[in-house]
Amino acid sequence: MPSSSVPDPAPQLDVAGLEQAEELEAARPERALGDAKEAGSGGWVTAALALPGGLWLGFFLLAPLVFIVLVSFWTYELGAKSGFTAKWTLSNYGTIIHSSTYWHNMLGSLYTSLISVAVCLLLGFPVAYFLALKVRTLRNQIALFVIALAPFWTSFLVRSVAWTYPLSEVLGKFGVSTPSTTSVRLAMIQLYVLFMITPLFFTLAQVDRTAIEAARDLGGNWWRTFVAVILPQTLPGIVIGSIFIFVLTMGEYGTVLVVGQNYVQSVGTIVNSYIVGAVQYPQGAAAAVLLVLALVVGVFAITRFSNLREDL
Repeated sequence: MPSSSVPDPAPQLDVAGLEQAEELEAARPERALGDAKEAGSGGWVTAALALPGGLWLGFFLLAPLVFIVLVSFWTYELGAKSGFTAKWTLSNYGTIIHSSTYWHNMLGSLYTSLISVAVCLLLGFPVAYFLALKVRTLRNQIALFVIALAPFWTSFLVRSVAWTYPLSEVLGKFGVSTPSTTSVRLAMIQLYVLFMITPLFFTLAQVDRTAIEAARDLGGNWWRTFVAVILPQTLPGIVIGSIFIFVLTMGEYGTVLVVGQNYVQSVGTIVNSYIVGAVQYPQGAAAAVLLVLALVVGVFAITRFSNLREDL
């Protein structure tokens, strides 16, 4: 008679060991993304790779800003070699702050920037939406995106000059006199709309397709799916594009000079007039510093709509 086999005992779960492992894992400090796994040469390699870019930014971005701030506190002196002397004063800021012309053009430039951001968003979002979500193959997406970037192949100044005649002819038929503020705004929208399309395209390309399908399966129409699923995931692209266009149009003076033909002014042309026309470098520097502060406030307000560190 065959002997009956004794079943193997069931494995016992070591609860104490699991709890100890969890405590050790919780006590281990978190490591930020991008940190080297081991201390030592990793940090030096990263610093060496970042050094050329840091020197470039420091020399061509930070150093000029520091110099402009310093000049804004110096004194204009007729006959001086550089047009000013290193005598500290606050009169330059007093002159700019009490200048109604400067603040009138500051508000006008702000209004133009807000219009440019809104119109570029309305025009750029459908283009980016079509390229990212409607074009199925990657080859066609890249080809159409390169075509959309074709205006960048020509000089910014050439594109500004090229728009002077068409704008005057088209707007003239609708009874709009040119050059005018309207023609300048239209030129800016055409020149900078690609700065909205590009970040929107990349954020829309990362939208979770399964979430869109789930929203449709739950009975959501196109608008509800767009508001609840697509729009929240594209807020970083909207914020980045808005920052680009706001900064570029707020301080714009090249397009204003070319398209506006000295009939239209902006805060950028006012700063330029202090430097080129009146040769008032300290007052021009003070006007530029106030413009930079306005840009910082505007960028801070735009970034409140999305936490880029978490959403990207």
